[in-house]
Amino acid sequence: MAAHWMNFSGEDSTRAPIDMLIHAGDVEGDLDKILGPKREYIVHAVAGNMDWGTPEDSSLAFDMGGHKVFLTHGHHYGVSYTLSNLREAAENCGADVAIYGHTHMPALDEQNDILLLNPGSVSKPRQSGLKKTYAVITINDKTGKMSVKFKSLPKTGWI
Repeated sequence: MAAHWMNFSGEDSTRAPIDMLIHAGDVEGDLDKILGPKREYIVHAVAGNMDWGTPEDSSLAFDMGGHKVFLTHGHHYGVSYTLSNLREAAENCGADVAIYGHTHMPALDEQNDILLLNPGSVSKPRQSGLKKTYAVITINDKTGKMSVKFKSLPKTGWI
Protein backbone atom coordinates (compact mmCIF):
# COMPACT_ATOMS: atom_id res chain seq x y z
CA MET A 1 0.00 0.00 0.00
CA ALA A 2 2.81 2.46 0.76
CA ALA A 3 3.98 2.34 -2.85
CA HIS A 4 0.55 3.45 -4.06
CA TRP A 5 0.68 6.51 -1.84
CA MET A 6 4.23 7.42 -2.79
CA ASN A 7 3.22 7.29 -6.47
CA PHE A 8 0.01 9.25 -5.88
CA SER A 9 1.54 12.62 -6.67
CA GLY A 10 4.65 11.49 -8.47
CA GLU A 11 6.80 12.66 -5.58
CA ASP A 12 7.26 12.23 -1.85
CA SER A 13 3.83 12.14 -0.15
CA THR A 14 4.92 14.77 2.41
CA ARG A 15 5.16 17.39 -0.36
CA ALA A 16 2.09 16.53 -2.42
CA PRO A 17 0.64 19.69 -4.00
CA ILE A 18 -2.61 19.46 -2.05
CA ASP A 19 -4.25 21.21 0.90
CA MET A 20 -6.11 18.18 2.18
CA LEU A 21 -6.09 14.41 1.74
CA ILE A 22 -9.38 12.60 2.36
CA HIS A 23 -9.33 8.82 2.70
CA ALA A 24 -12.59 6.85 2.77
CA GLY A 25 -11.24 3.72 4.43
CA ASP A 26 -9.66 0.35 3.67
CA VAL A 27 -6.12 1.60 4.25
CA GLU A 28 -5.21 -1.87 5.57
CA GLY A 29 -2.25 -0.36 7.38
CA ASP A 30 -1.11 2.62 9.40
CA LEU A 31 -2.00 5.72 7.40
CA ASP A 32 0.35 7.95 9.42
CA LYS A 33 3.28 5.65 8.61
CA ILE A 34 2.29 5.47 4.94
CA LEU A 35 2.02 9.25 4.55
CA GLY A 36 4.98 10.14 6.75
CA PRO A 37 5.21 12.48 9.74
CA LYS A 38 6.18 15.75 8.01
CA ARG A 39 3.30 16.29 5.66
CA GLU A 40 2.11 19.83 5.01
CA TYR A 41 -1.55 19.07 4.41
CA ILE A 42 -4.60 18.14 6.48
CA VAL A 43 -5.65 14.48 6.56
CA HIS A 44 -9.20 13.28 7.19
CA ALA A 45 -9.62 9.51 7.23
CA VAL A 46 -12.14 6.92 8.37
CA ALA A 47 -11.86 3.21 8.98
CA GLY A 48 -13.24 0.82 6.40
CA ASN A 49 -14.49 -2.73 6.78
CA MET A 50 -10.91 -3.99 6.21
CA ASP A 51 -9.35 -1.69 8.85
CA TRP A 52 -9.50 -3.68 12.07
CA GLY A 53 -8.03 -2.14 15.20
CA THR A 54 -7.28 1.26 13.68
CA PRO A 55 -7.75 4.52 15.59
CA GLU A 56 -9.97 6.07 12.89
CA ASP A 57 -13.71 6.43 13.42
CA SER A 58 -16.18 4.90 10.97
CA SER A 59 -17.49 8.34 10.03
CA LEU A 60 -16.76 12.01 10.66
CA ALA A 61 -17.81 15.47 9.55
CA PHE A 62 -15.56 18.42 8.79
CA ASP A 63 -15.52 21.76 7.01
CA MET A 64 -13.82 22.16 3.66
CA GLY A 65 -13.74 25.52 1.92
CA GLY A 66 -17.21 26.60 3.04
CA HIS A 67 -18.72 23.13 2.55
CA LYS A 68 -19.55 20.63 5.25
CA VAL A 69 -18.38 17.11 4.41
CA PHE A 70 -19.67 13.83 5.82
CA LEU A 71 -16.99 11.16 5.36
CA THR A 72 -17.57 7.44 5.81
CA HIS A 73 -16.43 4.20 4.27
CA GLY A 74 -20.06 3.40 3.55
CA HIS A 75 -20.41 -0.24 4.54
CA HIS A 76 -22.61 0.71 7.53
CA TYR A 77 -24.89 2.64 5.15
CA GLY A 78 -25.39 -0.06 2.51
CA VAL A 79 -23.75 1.95 -0.30
CA SER A 80 -23.37 -1.18 -2.42
CA TYR A 81 -27.18 -1.22 -2.76
CA THR A 82 -28.45 2.35 -2.26
CA LEU A 83 -27.15 5.83 -1.52
CA SER A 84 -30.32 6.96 0.31
CA ASN A 85 -28.98 6.00 3.76
CA LEU A 86 -25.75 7.86 3.08
CA ARG A 87 -27.64 10.91 1.86
CA GLU A 88 -29.84 10.84 4.97
CA ALA A 89 -26.79 10.65 7.27
CA ALA A 90 -25.24 13.61 5.44
CA GLU A 91 -28.51 15.58 5.77
CA ASN A 92 -28.70 14.78 9.49
CA CYS A 93 -25.30 16.33 10.14
CA GLY A 94 -25.92 19.33 7.89
CA ALA A 95 -23.44 18.25 5.20
CA ASP A 96 -23.72 19.25 1.56
CA VAL A 97 -21.06 16.70 0.50
CA ALA A 98 -20.82 13.00 1.37
CA ILE A 99 -17.65 11.10 0.51
CA TYR A 100 -17.64 7.31 0.73
CA GLY A 101 -15.70 4.25 -0.40
CA HIS A 102 -16.47 0.54 0.05
CA THR A 103 -17.47 -0.23 -3.55
CA HIS A 104 -14.01 0.75 -4.87
CA MET A 105 -15.77 2.23 -7.92
CA PRO A 106 -15.75 5.93 -8.81
CA ALA A 107 -19.15 7.59 -8.67
CA LEU A 108 -20.54 11.10 -8.54
CA ASP A 109 -24.21 11.81 -7.88
CA GLU A 110 -26.34 14.55 -6.40
CA GLN A 111 -29.45 13.93 -4.30
CA ASN A 112 -31.43 16.61 -2.45
CA ASP A 113 -28.61 19.14 -3.04
CA ILE A 114 -26.05 16.79 -1.48
CA LEU A 115 -23.05 15.77 -3.57
CA LEU A 116 -22.32 12.04 -3.17
CA LEU A 117 -18.76 11.15 -4.15
CA ASN A 118 -16.87 7.89 -4.29
CA PRO A 119 -13.31 8.50 -5.55
CA GLY A 120 -12.79 4.83 -6.45
CA SER A 121 -9.58 3.07 -5.41
CA VAL A 122 -5.90 3.50 -6.21
CA SER A 123 -5.04 0.05 -4.91
CA LYS A 124 -8.00 -2.32 -5.47
CA PRO A 125 -10.31 -0.96 -8.17
CA ARG A 126 -13.44 -2.94 -9.02
CA GLN A 127 -15.02 -1.10 -11.95
CA SER A 128 -14.80 -2.28 -15.56
CA GLY A 129 -11.22 -1.92 -16.78
CA LEU A 130 -9.87 -1.87 -13.20
CA LYS A 131 -8.68 1.72 -13.54
CA LYS A 132 -6.95 3.02 -10.37
CA THR A 133 -8.90 6.18 -9.65
CA TYR A 134 -8.99 9.04 -7.19
CA ALA A 135 -10.86 12.34 -7.16
CA VAL A 136 -9.53 15.88 -7.03
CA ILE A 137 -11.88 18.38 -5.44
CA THR A 138 -11.28 22.03 -6.22
CA ILE A 139 -13.14 24.85 -4.49
CA ASN A 140 -13.12 28.34 -5.95
CA ASP A 141 -11.92 30.70 -3.19
CA LYS A 142 -14.17 33.53 -4.38
CA THR A 143 -17.40 31.72 -5.22
CA GLY A 144 -17.15 28.59 -3.09
CA LYS A 145 -18.17 26.55 -6.13
CA MET A 146 -16.87 23.00 -5.97
CA SER A 147 -15.68 20.94 -8.92
CA VAL A 148 -14.72 17.27 -8.92
CA LYS A 149 -12.41 15.58 -11.42
CA PHE A 150 -11.61 11.90 -11.48
CA LYS A 151 -8.00 11.04 -12.22
CA SER A 152 -6.25 7.73 -12.59
CA LEU A 153 -2.88 6.16 -12.00
CA PRO A 154 -1.08 3.97 -14.52
CA LYS A 155 -1.69 0.24 -14.25
CA THR A 156 1.05 -1.71 -12.51
CA GLY A 157 1.38 -5.32 -11.48
CA TRP A 158 -1.66 -7.55 -11.83
CA ILE A 159 -4.07 -4.62 -11.89
